[in-house]
Amino acid sequence: MKSPSAETSQTLAFAVAESFTEDIVIEILSRLPIKSLIRFKCVSKRWQCLISDGGFAKLHLQRLKEGDITPSQRIVKNGILETIHYELLDGGIGGDEGSAVVKLHEPRMDDPTWEPDLVGSCDGLVCLAVQDRFLLYNPTTEESRDFPSSDLVTGDDFFHGFGYDSTSDDYKIVQGTGSTKCQVGIFSIKSGSWRRIQVHQESHLAVYDRGVYWNGALHWCVTDERNKKETIIISFDLSEEKFHQMLSVPEVEGGIIFEGLGIHGANLFIYHGTLEDRFEAWITNEYGRGGSWTKLFSVSTEGLPGGEFWQIPVAYTRSGKIVFQIDVYQIILYDPEDNTYQDYPIQSNDNLESAIYVETLISPYLGSESPRI
Repeated sequence: MKSPSAETSQTLAFAVAESFTEDIVIEILSRLPIKSLIRFKCVSKRWQCLISDGGFAKLHLQRLKEGDITPSQRIVKNGILETIHYELLDGGIGGDEGSAVVKLHEPRMDDPTWEPDLVGSCDGLVCLAVQDRFLLYNPTTEESRDFPSSDLVTGDDFFHGFGYDSTSDDYKIVQGTGSTKCQVGIFSIKSGSWRRIQVHQESHLAVYDRGVYWNGALHWCVTDERNKKETIIISFDLSEEKFHQMLSVPEVEGGIIFEGLGIHGANLFIYHGTLEDRFEAWITNEYGRGGSWTKLFSVSTEGLPGGEFWQIPVAYTRSGKIVFQIDVYQIILYDPEDNTYQDYPIQSNDNLESAIYVETLISPYLGSESPRI
């Protein structure tokens, strides 16, 4: 039973909601955080329809990208599917009362015991490979949609990724082989169909595994097979559907070999591993060969666990701490000031991959009607 004050507040909110024109309501709501919008769906049927509209979701995403998108970013991990509000372990910055640092997700799957592989994330949508299907999932709204996999591309040395094509206003799943004449399968979320293309790629710059989506393209950090000390950033443009050698890596001393890519805010970042006693990461928000890099951090690896295994920086907090994925079983918050760390309370099955996603209202159905059950 609601208290009189709660009923009065709800009545007042409803009256205010109905007094504004729709343009004013849209302008106000499009600048609010996701959790507020989800709550405000209950204010009135008018607001529920407006906030659930695909056009409003795009406008809200646009507003996020115009400002500082970092507070809306979270981590998603596979194996046991969970999301991490990573700032909450660092003093609760950006958290709401009752927010959980780690949240378990159980999207609908034909076989819920199957552990999904992480294909990529873009605009709040996370793409997962589950058996012979792909699952597109929004962890914020918990809306999901599955798609068939493809037999257009075969082989063991494959790459994959997920991202947005602004030219066709479509999201695409990409998978292919790393050979010179790449066979690439492309799935259009809008049309719901696969097609195969052949793309030329330099044999000494073969790409593998998951590409990182940024600025309309998937990106990989690869080593030039002709010169093992040279690192190249290769991109696959989702509009042109072609490979490019778009970015040079930062110029650093000590013969550092860069090992991987990630996302920080609106920036692409590149990092190197722990062959030396320091770990460095650099960011850029400029595209093309003339793009400049800025050092994000350079820290001692003395306090990091798992020194002989993978250490992957996933996020950088506002206070200067670093979220590391350690090998395939652990995610930690590392404080470089005193070389200490805290464990995130994740469930691990020794098959861990992680990525950054942003909280949005973008639906995996892209305007088509979603199922009611």
